[in-house]
Amino acid sequence: MPSAAQNQGFDEGYSAPIETLIPRIDIESFCTTSAMATAVQESAYDRRMARTSIAVAMGGIQRAIEIYEDSATPHLLIVETTETGLEVFDELEGLANVCDPDTKVIVCGPSNDVTLYRELKRQGVDEYIVAPAAPIQIIEAIATVFAEPGEAPMARTIGFVGVKGGCGSSTLAHNAAWKISRIEEKEVMLVDMDVQFGTAGLDFNRESTRTILDALSGADELDDVKLQRLLIEYDDYLSILAAPSSLEVETEFDENHVIDMIQTIRAATDYAVFDIPHIWTPWIQRSVMQMEEIVLVATPELASLRNLKSFYDLLSARRPNDNLPKIILNQVGVPKRPEIAASDVAEIIGREVDLIVPYDPTLFGAASNNGQMIEEVNAKHEAVAGLTALCNEVTASRTALKKAGKAGGIGKRAKLKGLDLGKITSMLKKKKAPKAEKKEEVEG
Repeated sequence: MPSAAQNQGFDEGYSAPIETLIPRIDIESFCTTSAMATAVQESAYDRRMARTSIAVAMGGIQRAIEIYEDSATPHLLIVETTETGLEVFDELEGLANVCDPDTKVIVCGPSNDVTLYRELKRQGVDEYIVAPAAPIQIIEAIATVFAEPGEAPMARTIGFVGVKGGCGSSTLAHNAAWKISRIEEKEVMLVDMDVQFGTAGLDFNRESTRTILDALSGADELDDVKLQRLLIEYDDYLSILAAPSSLEVETEFDENHVIDMIQTIRAATDYAVFDIPHIWTPWIQRSVMQMEEIVLVATPELASLRNLKSFYDLLSARRPNDNLPKIILNQVGVPKRPEIAASDVAEIIGREVDLIVPYDPTLFGAASNNGQMIEEVNAKHEAVAGLTALCNEVTASRTALKKAGKAGGIGKRAKLKGLDLGKITSMLKKKKAPKAEKKEEVEG
């Protein structure tokens, strides 16, 4: 979190990402303005805050003093003040008398003054942010307060999600993981989360006696040593956490175990590509929300488009501080199959498709049967070039952490239109109507 000294160029936004989840802490906030209360509440929905517990109340520092005279203070206390000068210290002196020694304190106030900031830090305030504050500022302030000195950088997480069964998201996830390992020449871990029907082992022609089930079961706490024992080492850069691919295994897992597993993976590699199955159970939902980058894979059909719209709107609204999901339109050009054009998909979703992958059963079938990646079969194929460009984008792009006040960015993105299947169908029919009229004229 930039200090008041750094906040002189505050409107320029932030360039450094928050690399880790906030630890399991209780956070209580006492605000004086509704804008601050809303910002704190919205910060609770961010994926980085998944392990925290947040309570928001009005009344500012004075109300906090009244509450904590008879009760213990939480791990972190966020208080807002409207004071700008020495009066701030008068308020904080009363708060110090009721605060437990191990409670961290973040103060939010209107003053953007370097001297005030330094004096607050000297007096024991852990962080100071300038009002009005956006949710991402609050999250970064918390991350700064609870950062561990010397903590290693965390892996970038990329989740591939098929919006409908049979979209080919697993194949694309596996090829992307392989390609990233060669582009970056860094450690990449492919995580197959489809415990019943996972194909990572098949696609790479590898077998493993231990799988992701051992990491998800929670029987033993997962650490880096145990994780390494579960991995298939494919080559110098790529490792695979395979799925058991059995119908007799557990399919529901504790959400906290899943989050812990993702964090352990992030600490053990440079990039982690997650092949996420097409189910929407609570543990899968939490997994998707934890990804830094999400790639939605759809096919050019009506049911797939409906699901794509639902996924895109939901993820965009719930992840306002992250990059928008990428969209792949896969298996385009199946002979004799009526398809929805990419331009129609873009009009309905509200943005262009990031990658169109042509239907080529020869290429993908040969790669699958031989346990190879598509680039190893035909390095000059257009699908290879497109996937390479997408990999470059998801590995190089960093979450745009910026102030969300002036342009109303967060609010704007949250106000997404709901899915109206009737409207979509009607729109597509209208686009086909001119062709039908033209045909009648020719016949006449």
